[in-house]
Amino acid sequence: MLAFVYGRILTNLRMSKYLIKPTGSIWLNPPAIYDLKRDLLLYDKVGMLNVDNLIEGLFQYKQYPVFRNTLNEIEFLVKNELFIELKQLAVPFSNSGTALINKDDLGLADMTMKLKSAMQDEKDTDKRDELYWKHDILNTRLWCNIINDNNESVFTVPSLIDTSTFEISGTTKQKVYSIIHKLIPLPSNETPWEKIIDFRNDEDSKLKLLALKNWINELHDGVKANELEDKINYLFSQYSESLRRHKINSRLSTFKTIVNAVPTALTEIIRLRFGKAIDAFFSIAEQEVNFTKFNERNSLKGNELAYISHTKSKFK
Repeated sequence: MLAFVYGRILTNLRMSKYLIKPTGSIWLNPPAIYDLKRDLLLYDKVGMLNVDNLIEGLFQYKQYPVFRNTLNEIEFLVKNELFIELKQLAVPFSNSGTALINKDDLGLADMTMKLKSAMQDEKDTDKRDELYWKHDILNTRLWCNIINDNNESVFTVPSLIDTSTFEISGTTKQKVYSIIHKLIPLPSNETPWEKIIDFRNDEDSKLKLLALKNWINELHDGVKANELEDKINYLFSQYSESLRRHKINSRLSTFKTIVNAVPTALTEIIRLRFGKAIDAFFSIAEQEVNFTKFNERNSLKGNELAYISHTKSKFK
């Protein structure tokens, strides 16, 4: 039984997390391409239902700097496999010709079809555009749910401004990711993508992010968004206060550890090995302080949300 549970935990941690954005989130606001820097601090990849359509549209207007710049950014992310087409995630079950779809999603599917039909009948251009973007948002959410029900290797979260639309059963993880996403800092436009990628590849960052994902995986389904937000804010406040106190205590413990390292250093000085004395002094002090700090930080209250604080310290 324990082996089964442990296996499920590892599977959940290996599961890639994707933030899926509606096409309009970038097409209607090209500078929003820089929001993806924050997105990629939390999610493994960012995707879109129709990436090709977005690229083709941007290409048509590339004579304008804002569209050309957005196109270049998208192409860089696609090349580095950080921006994907949502349809790619449907390949495993689309090949079989069958897909699971739950009752709630059948309702969403019906709404998308009605919007599509209304678009075709609408003569007013502005109203038709409004219906198109509503359909874009709803269709993005629908396909995220279908992917989650049919592809066990990934977990997708639709990028929606209003998380109250998540008030249906079984979407606790989506709600949590959306809430935590707001707490992740937005790097400046000047922050190079390489810095984001380096941060993602850093071992300490990976460890903290895994701890956060593990905590999310253990949450029960059916919890309301406002309750989750209260829980997250409470834990993060606990961690921030614990970290503040820890930093004060660690300064004292660092001094104490260095003082304790003096006898070893003095032994080498007596033997007239001044070079080794200095090495011994700093080596012992550094090892003991780092080990102590690691253990203490792992036991801080709210440590599950340490990744949020970690991102804030790097991208203020």
